Amino acid sequence: MMVYLINYSEARTYPLWKVFCSGVPLYRGRADSIINPGTVSGHVHKVMGGNHFSAGVKNQSELELYEVTKSASCTTCSIHTVDNSNYWHPDLYYRWPNGTFSLVPNGGLTVYYIARTGINGGPQHANPNWQPFPKGLRMVAGNPFRRHFNQSIVEHHAISFVCLTDFGMPSAPETNGFQTDRYFCKNGFRMQVFFPMCWNNKTLDSPDHRSHMAYPTSYNGGDCPPSHPVRLPGIFYEAFYSVDQFPHGQGTQPFVLSSGDPTGYGFHGDFVNAWDTDVLKAVLADDSCNAENTNNGNNPERCLPLKSFVKARVDDDCELARPIPLTENIGMVAPTDRLPGCNPITYSNAAMCSQGAEPSSMNNEGTFHIQSKITGGYLTFDSATERVFANGSTINPTYRQVWGNGWAPRIQGRTVRNVEINKHLTMQDTLKVKGVVIDAWEIFSFEKQVDSEYVAIKNSRYGKYLKVEADFTISGQATSITDACLFKLVTPNGGFVPEGIRLADLQ
Repeated sequence: MMVYLINYSEARTYPLWKVFCSGVPLYRGRADSIINPGTVSGHVHKVMGGNHFSAGVKNQSELELYEVTKSASCTTCSIHTVDNSNYWHPDLYYRWPNGTFSLVPNGGLTVYYIARTGINGGPQHANPNWQPFPKGLRMVAGNPFRRHFNQSIVEHHAISFVCLTDFGMPSAPETNGFQTDRYFCKNGFRMQVFFPMCWNNKTLDSPDHRSHMAYPTSYNGGDCPPSHPVRLPGIFYEAFYSVDQFPHGQGTQPFVLSSGDPTGYGFHGDFVNAWDTDVLKAVLADDSCNAENTNNGNNPERCLPLKSFVKARVDDDCELARPIPLTENIGMVAPTDRLPGCNPITYSNAAMCSQGAEPSSMNNEGTFHIQSKITGGYLTFDSATERVFANGSTINPTYRQVWGNGWAPRIQGRTVRNVEINKHLTMQDTLKVKGVVIDAWEIFSFEKQVDSEYVAIKNSRYGKYLKVEADFTISGQATSITDACLFKLVTPNGGFVPEGIRLADLQ
């Protein structure tokens, strides 16, 4: 099979806009409403978009999922109200020399919408007849079990990687597999996937979540096949990871996808459509949305149908409407002994397995919720003020309420980090979750109380104890231990909530 590479550098008359998603994901964990609705998924994902993402519900129809997803109250991405879609992909881990794994910090996601035409001179070039995504469409691009690259297969070209080297210098060449054995990615590692843009006009999903869609002549453009005649906007993910804090580029490949893939060939993306159909139809028809006018998509506000929906900035305060509880240590605070789920490292012949797939099988030592004795609530934080409160939900605690021990020597005490933003507790009269740099002011000690399940938490700045105040904030002014100074460390090892959410729960 010949793979045609399409050059679109001449006339930029096709619609193109970008959606920029926050560096703080909506969710990280083993939930996937496409592949494993209503139960725990096979590997860890990183999810962006509308806050009605959930584990899904078994036997939920595509249109039911669309209605739930579309009705989100906020999104972690840059186009609000008219795009509450969910975007996700496998997470990335660093494998230490001792065989343990750490989750790599996130660097955000850019989603391109590229409505390219067919081959020059052909009918799909003159009249591409782009259509908006049908309500209920969902799809997967790529295959987590792939461990090889075949030059002649179009889909294999849809996965690629770029190591972002020194600022102002050319990046490493784009490759179809991991390249972090050869290059040091000082400014991040970009993982990329093109979704198929041709629809069969029959089904909103398929058993393999791929067959209802097809790639055109090339992975990123060209003619659609007769079996999939409807041309939809092409979706392209650029997922960024801050790999610079981990040693690499020294001849060995230290990174691995959460699915157990150290090659990169198994990278993949998931998409659940929650676009407003009428707005998307207007975007595809309006000349102001063409690539030339939108500065190759970088200025989506120049697209007139989108102008009033483009955020001035992407904020980090959009949270899941219904929390998905953390049930296992996924390596955000301290290294894990293995990848969550049943995902052994495989360079070839990857296959499904089940042993070790249950969250309760993970070693959760060092990861915990902090529960106040006096309020019964868990410690959480407000992203705008950075202040910590003892009022987190006691039902299905979220990632924002999960903390863990740092790596400071035990003789100094503990550093306590939040798993969502990888920042530490720090004392400034009131407790905040702030910097990533560890110094003497971010060291705490846990003092176990005699014949009690509670601890008192002492800070090194004042030599005093953390205390819950009347407004639920945490101060560091207590000189003696009262109930307001007592906390319980609760290991997040409960059961996964299987039935996800219903539309009625969210209206």
